[in-house]
Amino acid sequence: MPDTTLAGPSTMTRSKGQATTSASSASANAEMVAARKVHFVLQGKGGVGKTFAASLLAQCYLEQGAPLVCLDTDPVNGSFGAIRALGAQHVGLLTGDRIDVEVLDELVQRVLTEDAHFVIDNGAASFVPLSRYLVEHDIAGLIAGSGKLVVVHTILTGGPAMLDTAKALEAVVEQFPPSVELIVWLNEFFGPIVTDIGEVFEQTPLYERHRARITGLVRLERLNPDTFGRNLRDMLARQMTFSEADQSPEFRIVARQRLRQVWRPIRDQIALIA
Repeated sequence: MPDTTLAGPSTMTRSKGQATTSASSASANAEMVAARKVHFVLQGKGGVGKTFAASLLAQCYLEQGAPLVCLDTDPVNGSFGAIRALGAQHVGLLTGDRIDVEVLDELVQRVLTEDAHFVIDNGAASFVPLSRYLVEHDIAGLIAGSGKLVVVHTILTGGPAMLDTAKALEAVVEQFPPSVELIVWLNEFFGPIVTDIGEVFEQTPLYERHRARITGLVRLERLNPDTFGRNLRDMLARQMTFSEADQSPEFRIVARQRLRQVWRPIRDQIALIA
């Protein structure tokens, strides 16, 4: 299925280890908030909502009027680039089954030199080689040295893909340095994210092992498929943003209202990390 998994109103929670009270820490945090951010959306499992998460990040920046560059590096599914209002540019990372280092070097050059936030959507096929490139060449350190902050987003789903997405989450946590912020999107479209013994994500050993590394959680609840879900599905099929749908005569007044109800809490929570 396409990587545009339906999701509902979200709740962002910051990990407890992030809270600070000192004046120096508050100043440092203010500087980090003001810094340009480079968002990599990474997950080795396809069809779990990477493009949807990337598009939500991008839409939040666009509504803020912030300078933004969107890059679609998915070699198979170019659905991020298909949302025309986002202006995402396709970047071909793979030559055959090998990573194109020259192309990646040029991508990093842009990140380092352009005064903008970046949202980079990556496909499952290039998850391993891109992650390896970023880690081996300490790209996070290089970007941080330029005054920008690296944020890695990964998706955890319920249902049959929960184990696979959990493994990819663990790999991301273990591979990337502590300087990288990590946001976990909990996407319940395929089912609740609950273990066989009834543990929610925050009660699992996986979360307990890595809670200090996880900057925040975004919860995406499944929508009523006959109302909110249908309208969101229609919006995605038309490759629209929420802003476009809100102005479009293709949606009735009540449908536009439902889409606002979906978008508003998601936008407000993403604003905490964007």
